[in-house]
Amino acid sequence: MRRLLFLISIGLLSLTGCKKEDVIQSAATRSELLVANKWRMERITRADDGTVVPVNQLGVSALALNFIDIQFTDANIARAIDRGSKQIVNAGSWKLTQDFQGLDVDVTGFKGIFPIIELSRTKLILRQNTTVNSTKTDVNLEFVPSV
Repeated sequence: MRRLLFLISIGLLSLTGCKKEDVIQSAATRSELLVANKWRMERITRADDGTVVPVNQLGVSALALNFIDIQFTDANIARAIDRGSKQIVNAGSWKLTQDFQGLDVDVTGFKGIFPIIELSRTKLILRQNTTVNSTKTDVNLEFVPSV
């Protein structure tokens, strides 16, 4: 009986130790994750149902994200880098919102406050209201590190 109780206790302790990656709360940690990589658009999904938005349904500003990598520097500079030529094609500034839950970007053609849906070493998801099939729609911009 003691063994069974001991095994159950160990099992419960190991289960409580398993959890998803903690939500990153501090500005310093979020900033470190943003500047650690250049970010490449993986896909754009509808915020309401998660379906992938085909490229031919995107407006011009969202479509352009498919051809650049985005770099955030620790000097709060945001750069758009052409994937082919590796040249900087656009630049501006960025900062975290006061509650650290959004990204305030000021780059020509990509300006606004974008809620951060997910941020980790391997994924950045920002929410944007953009044109899909000529209709304004909330979408998730899903980025992965650029290699």
